[in-house]
Amino acid sequence: MGRKDEKRVDTDAKIKKRGKKKRVGGPKGIVEVLGCPPLSRFYYELVVGNGIGDDAVGDALAAFERAWEVRRQKAHDSATRGAETLGKECVPAEHLILGPFSSKQDWKIDWDTEPMTAMTWCWVGYESIRFCKPQ
Repeated sequence: MGRKDEKRVDTDAKIKKRGKKKRVGGPKGIVEVLGCPPLSRFYYELVVGNGIGDDAVGDALAAFERAWEVRRQKAHDSATRGAETLGKECVPAEHLILGPFSSKQDWKIDWDTEPMTAMTWCWVGYESIRFCKPQ
């Protein structure tokens, strides 16, 4: 077996430096990144439709359909504004809004009451996710 000196034929070849590179700007280490995790919150609204009388079911459904868009928009606006509090050493980097999400539509119809009543409801909402980065 030969020595390393004997294996090097070309003396002009660059030798790789194995020292650490200094970072300019950005986080100084993984600890700073771990200190700024993503923040998430679900913003939701209850959508309700009520009806009374012979056309209780139809009235409840019509009221529900009118309320749906208003409540969905209200949940979206809340998620867009987002009040998630960041860490003291963090600044917002990215904001995602996912949705709309909704539960299944439920009903309660009272056939035995006079006049008949009907109510339908569901939840609608958006997930707000904020990604942060260290200052």
